[in-house]
Amino acid sequence: MSLNRFVILCLGVVGIMGLVHIQASAQGGWRQWDIQLLDGTTIQANPLQMNSKGRFTRSMDPAEVGFDRSKILYLAASTKTLPPVPDGRFDQDLIVMLDGKRSFGAVKFYVVRFSEGKIVQNGKTMTLENVAYIKFAHPKKKTAPKKSGKS
Repeated sequence: MSLNRFVILCLGVVGIMGLVHIQASAQGGWRQWDIQLLDGTTIQANPLQMNSKGRFTRSMDPAEVGFDRSKILYLAASTKTLPPVPDGRFDQDLIVMLDGKRSFGAVKFYVVRFSEGKIVQNGKTMTLENVAYIKFAHPKKKTAPKKSGKS
């Protein structure tokens, strides 16, 4: 192989690698989240967003219907180190931070875009940046007492 061909081949390989890098960078760099549904299904959200109807979506597609909060067991940040997944049913929403700290109380979401956003719990505003899990409360439904057939 001549020196000119070798140089052209090397430049071509470097050029192709550069294009691959540009394509990968264009994907965003946001964190991926897992949406764990009550029925046991896990859906990857890349990026996690909330649409105008207050439903969580898993992409940037504006036509995506999304998932209603009442159908979601928890949201989990996809990072290398997470505390254990919270077990059990809770009467209030639970936030677990990356360092394992927990807090209970109703969670309100504001501006969830590109896997980041602001949430409020117990009057405290925080970002999703240090959140590992948000487990939603699903209180047991009260059953009406049975009426006896006797008069």
